[in-house]
Amino acid sequence: MAEFDNMLRSLPVAYRTDKWVCDLLEAIRGLDESQRTEMLDTAAQLFPASMTWLLETEERAANLPSTGTLEERRTALIARWRGAGKCDVERIQSVCDSWRNGEISVGFAEGVIVLTFVDAYGMPDGTALAALRDAIEQTVPCHLAVEYLWRWLLVSEVSAMTVDELQRHRIGDFAF
Repeated sequence: MAEFDNMLRSLPVAYRTDKWVCDLLEAIRGLDESQRTEMLDTAAQLFPASMTWLLETEERAANLPSTGTLEERRTALIARWRGAGKCDVERIQSVCDSWRNGEISVGFAEGVIVLTFVDAYGMPDGTALAALRDAIEQTVPCHLAVEYLWRWLLVSEVSAMTVDELQRHRIGDFAF
């Protein structure tokens, strides 16, 4: 470890080979390494993308259930944090940006909030979509309606595709 080598080099030359001094430095190095590891782990808990053992506490503070995978729980927490405050299109877009299953465009038309899944075809996974709907429901005022729009592969798009391109799509991506 570089810090240990720096400590050893900063000692007078006569002490660098002394057994007692070397044993003392080795004990200090062991303690220093464990404290550095704990410090880095604690610092990682400050960011939701790397949160592990603190996630349950943050979920309790945000009134979120501790269900789903670690990634789903982190996404729900990020969405809840971003959803706090005055509700506008930018706030809803930031909640949608926390969703990791594709890009979503947020619009407002005739008193209805429209969420459009831009880069994915077909209907998203049920649990991921339920988590997104819950986060949006917590953000949007109850007097506003929310519509979800997703894209399907159309016949005109399918007819222009090669067989290899068609095989890369799930059956749920096609509009029947």
